[in-house]
Amino acid sequence: MLIPAIRNAYERLCEYIQTANTVIISPITVFAARLVQEKQHVPNITVHLTPMAFKSAYEMPRNAMFTFPDWLPIGLKRLYWWVADKAVVDPMICPELNTFRKEFGLPAAGHIMTKWGHSPRMVIGLFPSWYAAPQPDWPPMAKLTGFPLFDEDQETIMPPDIKAFLDDGEPPIVFMPGSLMQQAEQFFKIAVQACHEAGKRAILLSRYRHHIPDALPKSIRHFEYIPFRYILTHVDALVHHGGIGTCAQALRSGVPQLIHPMAYDQYDNAWRLKKLGVSDWIASRDWQVSTVKMKLQTLTASSKVRAHCRSIAGKFKGTNSLIETCELIESIYAINSPL
Repeated sequence: MLIPAIRNAYERLCEYIQTANTVIISPITVFAARLVQEKQHVPNITVHLTPMAFKSAYEMPRNAMFTFPDWLPIGLKRLYWWVADKAVVDPMICPELNTFRKEFGLPAAGHIMTKWGHSPRMVIGLFPSWYAAPQPDWPPMAKLTGFPLFDEDQETIMPPDIKAFLDDGEPPIVFMPGSLMQQAEQFFKIAVQACHEAGKRAILLSRYRHHIPDALPKSIRHFEYIPFRYILTHVDALVHHGGIGTCAQALRSGVPQLIHPMAYDQYDNAWRLKKLGVSDWIASRDWQVSTVKMKLQTLTASSKVRAHCRSIAGKFKGTNSLIETCELIESIYAINSPL
């Protein structure tokens, strides 16, 4: 099934590169972009949203299954990535990918997710170095810019009903399990009970009304969606899944975070935020009223956490990561490295 998908993507990309001065920007999983780079000699830039995508042995990513202690020998951690490539990733991808490469007269590729998938021309990490410092085994052409900080809704005026609730009492705690989460009933049930017992106001964000408990108390409101730039500077804390975009918005706003990671890069982000002193996290097995209540009370009452949040928010002043990223992309024509 991989070859038809790659072929279709390759052909569509080739249709778009007929004009001069074309650069293909893609995540590491778009194999067709690397093929076009190799075969058609069109510059390709690999873009990573999260540090976890770099697969470093020096700073091993945290995940749900297990975490490598920092004190383990570097050789043992390198062996882990080598085995992961050879025993798991490459056997799933290489047979079909290399069949397609053979049609183009290209040599077989390996270490797809740790080496080949990274463009030798440039790799951009869309996060700052204070969030994840570059490691010795990152691709040599790796550069960091900063968080994209995207809001779905670009309106500039806060809706009246949201403003009215924010103005009606103490800053609320915002709960958001992630825009793609479709089984969040328990998440919100625990959130409501924890806030009720702690005497905290809350905002529940979800497009799925059936996730929200019936008969919410007056101190807790449900909204389908609110752009973060409207509310994060007006809330007491943000409780969420640990997606990199949500983490970044909260960091810019200087708000404490409580992370409920479930998959992907969320555990790694939770670890990084806690290391920065702006957050804590709760695993799914521990998502209970008493734990949520205790963690929120500790976070929101801590002057140390607030100070860390203000310090990190200050790092965003005077920066524009999107402009910096665009400038890097445009600079690709001045780089004389091989394609």
